[in-house]
Amino acid sequence: GIPLTATQDIHYLKKEDAHYHDILLAVGTGNKLVDTNRLTLKMDDFSMTSPQEMLERFGDIPEAVENAAKIADNCNVELILGKPILPSFPLPEGETANSFLRKIVIEKLSQRYENITQEIKERIEYELGVIEKTGYAAYFLIVQDFINWAKERKIIVGPGRGSAAGSIVSYISGITDVDPLKFNLLFERFLNPDRIQMPDIDVDLADLRRNEVMGYLNEKYGRDNVAHIITFGTMAARAAIRDVGRVLGAPYSFCDRISKMIPFNQDLEASLESVPELAEMYKNDQLAKEVIDGAKHLEGVARHASVHACGTVLSKESLTEYLPLQYAPQDPDTIITQFEMHSVEDLGLLKMDLLGLKKYRLLYHTL
Repeated sequence: GIPLTATQDIHYLKKEDAHYHDILLAVGTGNKLVDTNRLTLKMDDFSMTSPQEMLERFGDIPEAVENAAKIADNCNVELILGKPILPSFPLPEGETANSFLRKIVIEKLSQRYENITQEIKERIEYELGVIEKTGYAAYFLIVQDFINWAKERKIIVGPGRGSAAGSIVSYISGITDVDPLKFNLLFERFLNPDRIQMPDIDVDLADLRRNEVMGYLNEKYGRDNVAHIITFGTMAARAAIRDVGRVLGAPYSFCDRISKMIPFNQDLEASLESVPELAEMYKNDQLAKEVIDGAKHLEGVARHASVHACGTVLSKESLTEYLPLQYAPQDPDTIITQFEMHSVEDLGLLKMDLLGLKKYRLLYHTL
C-alpha cells in the first residue's frame, strides 16, 4: 500500500560535469581514462534532473513524481544558526550559572593573588558583567570543571594559550595559569561585548591521558551528547594538477612544471590571473588547458574524512537532535560529527579544542 515514488541517481550537478566526475573516479581508483574495465558512470546521465525531465521520463505515472515532491515538502527543516546551545552544567540548589561562577571566583581569588588590589576587583567585575551579558557563564563553568578535574588527577594541562589567557576569570578559576594583569593582556580579544560570539578556549593535555578527560565528559554530560569532530582532506591546486595529469596520461614532468607555477595557498583561478606564464600555457597548450580545467573542477573536493586532532563538541541534548553522526573511518569505536568544525560552531554548539601533546610525556618522567 505504499505509494510509488520517482527517483534519480545523482552524482553531479550538471550534465557537463560528467567528464570531470569520470576523472574524479579515475583518481580515486588509481586508473587512467584510457584504461578498460575501470569504474565509470559515463554510460548514463547522473546529473541533477529538472522537474520537466522527470515528468517526461515518468509520463505514464505522473503521480510518482508528485509523491517525490510530497516527500520533499515533509522533509523541510530550518536550522537556527548563531544561537548558543550550551550543555546544562549541574548547579547547586538556588544557584544560577552567573551566581555560581561569581562564587567560584570569589572563593579562589586568594589562591591567585596575595594582595587584592582595586584594579583586580574592577577587572573581575568587568569580566563577570560581560560574561553575564553575553550568556556564557555556563561555558566557563564547564571548562573550569573538567580542567580542574584533570589537574586533581595529575593529568598535565597546558598553562593556556590564545586569547583565553587575557581573562582574569579564566586565571582565577583555574582554566589558565597566565596572569593577564601581569602581562597586560586584553580581555576583549577573548570576549567582546560589542561582538558577541562563542569564546574559544584551547586546552593542551598530555596525549597519553587525553582519553581520561574525554571519558569524564562522556560520563558527566552523556555519551549521546559528546563527540569528536570530523575533518575533510581536500584536493589542493597543486595536487589536483598532478592527479588530473596522471589520469589524462600527461607526462609527470609536464604536470610538475604546471604545479610549480602555482603559488602556495592560492587557487587555480587566482593563479591564472597572477602568473602570466601559467595563463600563457593555459591559452596556447591544449593538454595544459585540459589538465587545468580538470583540476579546477576537482580543486576543493573532499578526498577523505578523518577525526579532527582536537575538536570536541558538547550538546545540551542528544547530538542527533542537531547534526548527523557517523563512526570514524579509521576507528569504528569513535563517534564523530558529519559536520566540520565551522558548521558545528554555526549551529551554536559548544566546540572545544582538546589537544593531546606528546611533549608533555617528558614532564611525567620528571615528576
